[in-house]
Amino acid sequence: MAFAAASLVYASSVNAYRNAISARAFICPRCLAPAFGPVAGGPAACPRCQAPVNLRERESLFASLLPPPGANPHDPGRMANLRAQDGRPRVPSPGLQGLLGGMAIMPGRQDEALRIWQSMRERGEAGDVTVSEDLATLTMLLCQYETNRDNKPFVKALTESTLDAVVLPRHRQEQLGRLCRFALAEGNVPVAQAFFSVMNPCAAELEADTEYRLSAAVIAISERDPGRALQWLGPQKDAVPIADSVDAMASVFRAHAYEMMGNVQAAAQILRELPTPEILPMVQARFPGLGLCASSGGAYTQATTQEGASRAASQASNVGCLFGAIFMMVGFIMLVVGAGIFISSGFDLESPGAIGEIIPAGIGSVFFTIGLVSMLRARAAAKRAAWIRTHGIALTGRIARAEPTGTRINNEPVLRFVVQVQGPQGPYEASFKRLMNMMQAASMIGQTVRVRADPRNLAEIILEE
Repeated sequence: MAFAAASLVYASSVNAYRNAISARAFICPRCLAPAFGPVAGGPAACPRCQAPVNLRERESLFASLLPPPGANPHDPGRMANLRAQDGRPRVPSPGLQGLLGGMAIMPGRQDEALRIWQSMRERGEAGDVTVSEDLATLTMLLCQYETNRDNKPFVKALTESTLDAVVLPRHRQEQLGRLCRFALAEGNVPVAQAFFSVMNPCAAELEADTEYRLSAAVIAISERDPGRALQWLGPQKDAVPIADSVDAMASVFRAHAYEMMGNVQAAAQILRELPTPEILPMVQARFPGLGLCASSGGAYTQATTQEGASRAASQASNVGCLFGAIFMMVGFIMLVVGAGIFISSGFDLESPGAIGEIIPAGIGSVFFTIGLVSMLRARAAAKRAAWIRTHGIALTGRIARAEPTGTRINNEPVLRFVVQVQGPQGPYEASFKRLMNMMQAASMIGQTVRVRADPRNLAEIILEE
């Protein structure tokens, strides 16, 4: 009886999918351009290169997501298993890292990554279950790649083609969740609900359950039902298990639910869950029609900007302050010693050892002056860094190398980090200084970082902590 009921729900969901969606996107296997074909599948052709494509029918694919008879989304045992999977960030497999040359797609290697994706796609379409995880991960990396984020036709086609190629149900649900939220971002609620209707509400894997949970919450937000959104996302982070890869997006929608309920203060506090302030405008831009965190976002941004300026000032001044403090302390000690010797001699400037008595005090005064100047310069650098953090242009870059400056403090080198910055007029080279040992510096080489640049002099940057 339960199986028959589930089958009726499945049939209804497939009909809803067919009725709401008029065409489906795909990536041409030859020229790798996005194109459209019939929603039911079957023969299609790329309008760009005329390559023939046979799109898969999706009824059997959706059937693989059908929950078992008697499954309960709120089963305590299932929830306990999901929580046991939480806190394990998704990273590319060693094999995929070897193909990509690292943990992410390196700048300038998007085309190569897309060719790797096509090779995995072919293996997945042939039923190779071993490639399913890498194909799903590479799709996520390609969708998140900087030059692809705003290319909506490409991201949609890539996701739909991955949906047809991945073998494991959890990877299929991951693509359906992305397509559901993509439709919501475009304001197309019927299409979003069509994709959502064929998702599994009782998935045993954290990633698949998260896709259902997050999509349900976004649909609730679009329907002006913040209470239902909080039921899916929980009242705060970690109240329900959510995959690390979308924790930040969940926090934005959680905050917006509180704001919709009139609790702007709680919403601003929830936004504190975000690992970096830049995530908020990214999610807001992705869902422009929802007006996410319009009030709480301003308060959160103001607070984080002030905190960022304070951290930038501290980071910019710590080397100079430490250097200045050491010189001032040494200079002060030498002044005291020289003055003590001079006092003990009875202030006799004509004695044979008078010059030797004065020299320590003179050297001490020089050291003290150098330290004082360093301290004043450090304070000026702190103010400058705070201004850049508040008013500078937010950019991304990749740390190319670290060079010694010749300065050492407490036997630690002051290093100059050279960054390849992606500027508004194209890439350029800039640098910042940091007190750091060589082992730590070596681990930063090749990393993508966020920087702030002076809008009047882009070569002057600070690292955005």
